[in-house]
Amino acid sequence: MASRGKKQPCNVSFRLTYASSAAAAEGDDVKKTIDYGKLFKRFDAELDGLVSDNSSEVARACGVLRGDGEELHEHLRGEIGQDVRLTAALIAKCGMKQLEETAVLKHFERSIPAVRGDFGEFEVELRLPKAVLRADGGLYYRGKSALAVVKGETSSSAEKRLAVLEEEFKIENIRCYCILGINPWERLEKQAVHISLTFNGLALQQWGSKFVDTYQTLTWEVAERVESSSFGSVESLASLIARIVVVEFGHEKVTVLVQKPSALAFVEGSGLEITRSRDFFQ
Repeated sequence: MASRGKKQPCNVSFRLTYASSAAAAEGDDVKKTIDYGKLFKRFDAELDGLVSDNSSEVARACGVLRGDGEELHEHLRGEIGQDVRLTAALIAKCGMKQLEETAVLKHFERSIPAVRGDFGEFEVELRLPKAVLRADGGLYYRGKSALAVVKGETSSSAEKRLAVLEEEFKIENIRCYCILGINPWERLEKQAVHISLTFNGLALQQWGSKFVDTYQTLTWEVAERVESSSFGSVESLASLIARIVVVEFGHEKVTVLVQKPSALAFVEGSGLEITRSRDFFQ
């Protein structure tokens, strides 16, 4: 994965759900199962080719859609390889190509597009541990896709494309130190606090593009504001963070997880999770 033109580590998990697995099991036939070695080689070749000045061409050529038929490249942000949604889409498309070699699609729907979850579903998880300086867990992305059957404007034949259905972004373990608690010893010095922010919804919508545009600035702002404040309760801290995200940065909804790793002697940590929308603060 590229960041400002340089490679950075990216851990990939890929989950493929497909109907032809039953046929492979019934007949004990390796021809009807997935060749994982070939699939990995496809991943490697596809991602290696992305680290160049051709990301916009790659995005246009990959043919990935969102559920209503709009093209992936119309929603991407940033420079070469910086939008994790392109990386995930290329991985999912490799899975679709591999599945096409082992399964036969018997029927086509004529709607535009018809999402075919019965053919196969593809879930891609990306973890970029070095993507966010203030976050120990880095950046996390999850995208769920399925086959879409599109009827061409000038042809009666149906075209198979990949449709991204839903997405999730996380900024994991933003490390902060602040005064938190009402006990006398908790008011003497700052303690460690770990904050995670989760965003999810339908794929390739405005909320996702806003996240890609703002997550670095958002992380910095949350960390600075928390460290310059003091709180009596975890609820107050979590509410402030949610307000920053949805009111000041304009996101529709966020799930905030606040953890206190040093709160209890014999417990790894205590925490609180809340979900807040923009309407909550109006």
